[in-house]
Amino acid sequence: MSKKILVVGAGLAQVDAIKRCKELGYYVLASDGMPDAPGLKIADERQVIDVKDVERNLAWARKAHIDGVISYASDITLPTVHYIRRELGFPGLGKIPMEVSLNKEEQRERFKKAGLAQPRFKVVDALDGLESLAKELGFPLVVKPVDNSGSRGVTLVHQEDQLRPAYSAAVTNSKRGRVIVEQFIEGMELTVEGFSVNGEHHFLAISDKFKPRSSYRVATQLAYPAAITDEQRQKVVELMKAALDAAEVDNSPAHSEVILGPDGPQIVEIACRGGGFYVFTRVVEAVSGYDIVGNWTRLCLGDPIEDVTVASKGVVLRFYAAARGKLIGVTGLDDAKTIEGIETGLFLKPGDIVPELETDGSRTGWMIACGEDREQAIARADKASGLVKFSVEEIR
Repeated sequence: MSKKILVVGAGLAQVDAIKRCKELGYYVLASDGMPDAPGLKIADERQVIDVKDVERNLAWARKAHIDGVISYASDITLPTVHYIRRELGFPGLGKIPMEVSLNKEEQRERFKKAGLAQPRFKVVDALDGLESLAKELGFPLVVKPVDNSGSRGVTLVHQEDQLRPAYSAAVTNSKRGRVIVEQFIEGMELTVEGFSVNGEHHFLAISDKFKPRSSYRVATQLAYPAAITDEQRQKVVELMKAALDAAEVDNSPAHSEVILGPDGPQIVEIACRGGGFYVFTRVVEAVSGYDIVGNWTRLCLGDPIEDVTVASKGVVLRFYAAARGKLIGVTGLDDAKTIEGIETGLFLKPGDIVPELETDGSRTGWMIACGEDREQAIARADKASGLVKFSVEEIR
């Protein structure tokens, strides 16, 4: 009989991973609080259970006699998955790295104790003294919640009158009611996709990240491999190994952010999960040639995993960001799909309201461009982007 695995969380970001589970011959149970979650439709068994409901998920896991539990590219599911692992004795991410992953304050303090390069920072839970703190750290600053993701509540602050609105946005998006105020490091932003096995850290893909110049810190492009030298890459890898060690990361994918500034790389944050959207389920394997989804699944079931080997193909993950307003129509999307190496789609449909680009969820659509190298992937992405046009009606 096939081994049974419970997948906690069955949204769009998890669909490809659930399909991969089934391709590997495993019997998939999936839970999600949304009845129309697309991953529920393709699972072998399904339950509409909130991913944060640890007891109901555990009760179902016991009743179904599962052999392992997992989540893909999601922060919110980690406590439930860990709880089930602990209660039923399954392999996977440990308690300490799980907690550190979800608490940027704890990360900052661990990195500081380990002597790692990172922005100067302070954690606050009140407006008092915010102006004097800003003068101490110096503008520009990044203000963000200690415990959220997807760019929610993150603001780049250039001057004093932006501090209070930025604090309000951050604290509203923090379950703990705590906010990090940190020095903004000018430089190239990088994402680092890793896979840790028994405390040994492997790095599969590094991208440089593009963000439009605005107060919000939302990326509209990741390009792989990053446009950095071999020496710079080695320094990034060394920093990331030290950061994951400081967080006691044992068995987990890792999605991390680094700034490559004038004085070298500095750690921004780590997350013990794969990168969001299609980064974990499509992009990492397209870049590295390594089946991260399949091997993470095998690890969580106690099955042997493949040795980690890394290639280096070119991939661009690009997001459309139409002007704010009512989306009237889109042209060129079908033509873009005919270009070799291009996948593309929309998050919105005509008639929907295009919001201001404040969070990752504000983006209009997406494109993945694959090539033999970075230059070919970018050329294909540029060609496809030139074909796609959005018609937006201004909202008064």
